[in-house]
Amino acid sequence: MWVASYSYCYSDTTYASTNNAAQNGLRWALTNILPDFSQPYMTVEINGLTYKYTMVKEKDADATVTLSHDDLANPGEKIFENTDDWSQLHGGTIRKFFRFGYSNANRWGEGSLDIDGEGSIEDPYVIYNYKMVIDETLEKCYLTPLADPICPGYDDALSDYISNLQAPTVDDPFYDEWVQANLADEAEKPKEEEIEEIEEEKEEESLEEQLGGETLEAMVDTSEQASILAELAQTPKLDQYYATSLQGGVYEETLKLPSISYPDNRRALRNLASDANHKTMVRSQYEQ
Repeated sequence: MWVASYSYCYSDTTYASTNNAAQNGLRWALTNILPDFSQPYMTVEINGLTYKYTMVKEKDADATVTLSHDDLANPGEKIFENTDDWSQLHGGTIRKFFRFGYSNANRWGEGSLDIDGEGSIEDPYVIYNYKMVIDETLEKCYLTPLADPICPGYDDALSDYISNLQAPTVDDPFYDEWVQANLADEAEKPKEEEIEEIEEEKEEESLEEQLGGETLEAMVDTSEQASILAELAQTPKLDQYYATSLQGGVYEETLKLPSISYPDNRRALRNLASDANHKTMVRSQYEQ
């Protein structure tokens, strides 16, 4: 028998740019300006950088400026390097953009702007474009292997959890106070119900007193009610209305139509023919 297993991976991807990496000097570490990518569920990849600075020098002086990054995966090599040659040129401001394939930020070592020759750098500005991917499933697993059955170490963590389960002990003073408070509420409920029942009984007795006994005779004139009932009981006075009959008869048909043939309405037939031709023309457009 084949058993199929399924796993799902949900990721949150963010595209962004860093702040100025060179705002505090001509050397910097990307760990200070990129999001913290040390967690195993987070990946940060760099795919571009922009830099700008002002070179201050004399025209006759020779100087070069190099922006570079060490390659941590290959010691002694550079993962990025670009040199601007200012020899025999006036100083000025330069701005450059670079775009390249995504490269894991773990490979990017210290960055720097280095001058070789006579001159100085003012207003350095370096930013990086990056993509940050957070694997939400791995993030849950990093917090606890019990978060999802697909987490590494889930079975061992579940076994340890079950083996360490103990019978619950109720020794929390706050729990005891909560139990006592609930018992007190339950004890007060019957008293409240008894009070409500007594009030309802008093209301019923008061209503009976208002509608019963002498109060009822005072509210209703019994002699007048008796006379009305006696009048209604005199049915012979109503019989004359039911026994009356009206003289009627049979009403014969007086309108006669001559038995002749009526011709068709030719104008109506012409209109119908025009409608049929129009529908045929419209339908022919779709049947081609």
